[in-house]
Amino acid sequence: MAFIGTNNLAQLLQNSNIITPFDKDRIKNGSYELSLGCQVFQTDSEARVVKELAFGEKIRIKPGHFALLLTEETVNIPETTIAFISIKAKIKFKGLVNVSGFHVDPGFNGKLLFSVYNAGPSTIILKRGEKYFPIWFAELNESQKYIGTHGGQNEIPDEPVEALSQGNLTSPNILSERIDKLDLRKNYTQWLLITLIIVLGGLWLKGCYDVNETKKAIDFGYQKKVDELNNDSLNRINKTQFDSLRIELDTLKIQLKNLSKNNENR
Repeated sequence: MAFIGTNNLAQLLQNSNIITPFDKDRIKNGSYELSLGCQVFQTDSEARVVKELAFGEKIRIKPGHFALLLTEETVNIPETTIAFISIKAKIKFKGLVNVSGFHVDPGFNGKLLFSVYNAGPSTIILKRGEKYFPIWFAELNESQKYIGTHGGQNEIPDEPVEALSQGNLTSPNILSERIDKLDLRKNYTQWLLITLIIVLGGLWLKGCYDVNETKKAIDFGYQKKVDELNNDSLNRINKTQFDSLRIELDTLKIQLKNLSKNNENR
């Protein structure tokens, strides 16, 4: 098996319907550059349905998500030829990985479907009509009939769409986002717990202060009442003594008065 070089590839493609539509300027380094076509499917789309693209329209594949990309061109691989496909390096360096296979069977006819995954850290932007998919051809030493289920493929089939639409998608980026959310919840919970402890501690200190002040107030009131009672008792004692002295003085005055009268009678 030998790969077909640039000059022979140009002659082969110009004189056949192997690639439709064909543009000779897309032959480069022994390959032909296919472009993004009219249909895409993305797992980061909320609707998760096949999307029709206008010419020149852009799509954005987020990190950690899959996409199904249909080529603009239809290929008709000769039965004596096998083709190999890939993604241009400038796109692969951004993290876009082809996960759907790397060859096209002899005798296949139809548009090619690329299943890709964004393993990079940032969103990858693609545009309908742009050249992203190189295809190489190699000759076989015998003819091979196509045996498969994708012959005549002109649109994205249902099977891969259904496969990528089941349940929640799990990827390193999505797991990282979930971990970040859990960390955020954990930090929020810790902050809430610390705040609660501070509030309860403040209430406890305030309660202790209030109890201490209440005790002081009770002690002060009690002492004041004791003082008042003592003063009242002292006042009552002083009044009793004063009354007794007054009685004794009155008695002495009467005695002196009587004594004076007796002296005058003599």
